Amino acid sequence: MAEEKVPYNAGDVAHVGQAQKTKRIRELQTKGALRTLLSDPAGRMWMWDLLARCGVFHLSFSSDALRMAFNEGRRDIGNQLLGDINRISPEFYMKMQMENGGKAE
Repeated sequence: MAEEKVPYNAGDVAHVGQAQKTKRIRELQTKGALRTLLSDPAGRMWMWDLLARCGVFHLSFSSDALRMAFNEGRRDIGNQLLGDINRISPEFYMKMQMENGGKAE
């Protein structure tokens, strides 16, 4: 007979502890994945291009409010990635910048 999965209970100390542990493990895995990506020149090139496509190196202003809202959404994702990079491995951001001549696409 299959074991029944007990739903998450935020009032159960064991459930909360397990959720926190799972979250910490996921954060460590995410940091490791980003470090692995940025440790490779091709990974840094890809990330630099992604940041450029997200518009982090440019203003997102447009006289069209919907276009500007769309641009800001892209830019927000890029800024989150940039924040993750600088929080986890700021030396890789400097390396990416040098490899790309500091130029923003």
